[in-house]
This record gives sequence, C-alpha cells and structure tokens, in this order.
Amino acid sequence: MAIGASELQDRFTAARRSGKTDSCLNGLVPPSCLIINEIGHRAFDKENTELFFHLIDQRYNKEGSFNMIFTSNKNPALWYEDFEEDATLLCTLDCIFDDATVFKLRVESFRGKKLLGYLQLS
Repeated sequence: MAIGASELQDRFTAARRSGKTDSCLNGLVPPSCLIINEIGHRAFDKENTELFFHLIDQRYNKEGSFNMIFTSNKNPALWYEDFEEDATLLCTLDCIFDDATVFKLRVESFRGKKLLGYLQLS
C-alpha cells in the first residue's frame, strides 16, 4: 500500500474530526508493506505527529511482515522541521531506523528532466 504524506496528513485530520482515529490506524497497520511518499512536503501538527508515531509503533510491534518504505527529498535529520512534537518524532525515528536499510540517492530527478525538456521546447 502506498500513500503520500499529504494524503496521510489529510486522513489523520479527518479521522480526528470524526472521532475515528482507531479505524484510520487499523486500515494502515495490516498491509505487509506500507510506502509513505514525500515525507517533508507537508507539516504535521502535534496531534497528527502522535498519530504518525502510533501508526509506526503499531506496525513495528505487529507480528509478521511490517515493511515500511519512506521516500523524501529531505535527510531524516531534518524531518523534525515537519513534525511538531520533538519527543514523539524521536520515538518514531527510533522505530523506523532500528533495523533499517537506508538508500541515499544523488541523481537527477526524472520529473525534472521532463520539465527541462518541456521548457526547452516552448
């Protein structure tokens, strides 16, 4: 299952407003692999940072496969800029990086190449 960080933030906010945070989390915990794209493109308020922690914690502690993939243009050391609760974020990062494999790619953006080609044709 793949979800963008912006969509995740929207789901968390809607779940809080409707009082269905448990249901929201329960829908995100079971997949054997959860991909969260574009961490750092949208700020999470304190309550949504706590929900993000609960999601990661529940996946980390569940039995069976709990693979998680995060994509970001930001170094994880800078994620604190987008999450409002520092202590909660530290616990979350501890779960994420406890047994992680990190790939740091320094390549040109494929989307950027398309944009440059479009700008040159115009």
